[in-house]
Amino acid sequence: MFCEKTVYYRLIASILGDVGVVWLFEGDTPVIVCVQLPRKDVPTTGILRENYPDVTEGLHKDLEETFEYIGAFLEGRYVNFSMKYVKIDQCHDFQRRVLLETMQIPWGSVTSYGDLAKKISAPGAARAVGSALAKNPFPLIIPCHRVVKSDGSVGQFGGGAELKKALLRLEGVQIDDRERIAPAFFR
Repeated sequence: MFCEKTVYYRLIASILGDVGVVWLFEGDTPVIVCVQLPRKDVPTTGILRENYPDVTEGLHKDLEETFEYIGAFLEGRYVNFSMKYVKIDQCHDFQRRVLLETMQIPWGSVTSYGDLAKKISAPGAARAVGSALAKNPFPLIIPCHRVVKSDGSVGQFGGGAELKKALLRLEGVQIDDRERIAPAFFR
């Protein structure tokens, strides 16, 4: 029997632009399936509708804390996101391991792609780690912006390098005039 699921979104306004959170129900439980970062060239709702054509705006009381935490994070306040309503099981095993380890990087700190690969017992898999992070469906909640190149440069980011630097700066990470992060911020 085919069961069509309604997909919902919530926009969270910030100085960086609108962040979209996409969610649906699994049984009676709301689950977040995507966090869409803002882009300068396309409105967030346009991106959401492209990826989820029938998406509709909606709220749910169980997700309000997550929405508030995203807003607080985007104001530069420390938050500790819960994974309770995040549909991490939509990610394949390697990506899930990468994302869960990324959750362990403290606020205001960074680690390198290579060091993250070592922490998940996959030394030499820095590029695979980068690929897994590039497909992170939950940026901000899972802070992939905290993973940078070993030389201190920020590296790639789905929302663009400028957004990645802005998110790091919100956490107090200093980026010098050569666009490098000081070793003191590495964990």
